[in-house]
Amino acid sequence: MVGGAAIRAKLKAYFAAHIDGLCPTCRGRLDTNPLRILDCKDPGCAAIAKDAPVMLDSLCEPCREHFGGVRACLDEAAIPYAVDPHIVRGLDYYTRTVFEFVSDALGAQAVVCGGGRYDGLIEELGGPHLPSLGFGMGLERLMLILEAKDAPFPAEARCAIYIASMGDAAVRRAFALATRLRRLGVATECDAVGRSLKAQMKYADKLGARHTLVLGEDELAARSEEHTSELQSHHPI
Repeated sequence: MVGGAAIRAKLKAYFAAHIDGLCPTCRGRLDTNPLRILDCKDPGCAAIAKDAPVMLDSLCEPCREHFGGVRACLDEAAIPYAVDPHIVRGLDYYTRTVFEFVSDALGAQAVVCGGGRYDGLIEELGGPHLPSLGFGMGLERLMLILEAKDAPFPAEARCAIYIASMGDAAVRRAFALATRLRRLGVATECDAVGRSLKAQMKYADKLGARHTLVLGEDELAARSEEHTSELQSHHPI
């Protein structure tokens, strides 16, 4: 038993032992989807859920590697985040990583945007295998937060730089570079769906990118050697 099946079995056993404290809705969820009990707002259910088994302890190896890759990209780009093992999205077709964006600009901390992966949904609907990711956002709440932060509403910008990447290390580096350039106000795009180099170049052309940068193992190795030489020149061995 691995992954989702393992955590569902653990949660079902845990909540079954506390069934008398669950609300009627969650008692019905016990057999259909015990994960949803974690998201119940009933005070009694919430108190029980605090000590429930944690999903991160039951990840299968492919999911653990995937989640590690997501975190590696965020770390490489210096994007702050917090791992919350208790996030439960309301739609049952989500797979692997789910996420939420929160803000305290309106007083109490509130979810502005939430979503995740749904790699099997298209197949379930009769289409091809098409790994996907999506999110839902409260536009009214987002506009209120922008006003509270006195943030300008940005105009659409033409892509200035497209960073094409080849290889896992280059993907992470491209994501980090794109994030840094965006923070500097440069409209930048990079591949996030595993396109081939040829497909990336076509996409950059479709975006009308002014410049395209190709980043691969050779470029990363050259940068590493250059950095090593700089260190040695300042600190001779």
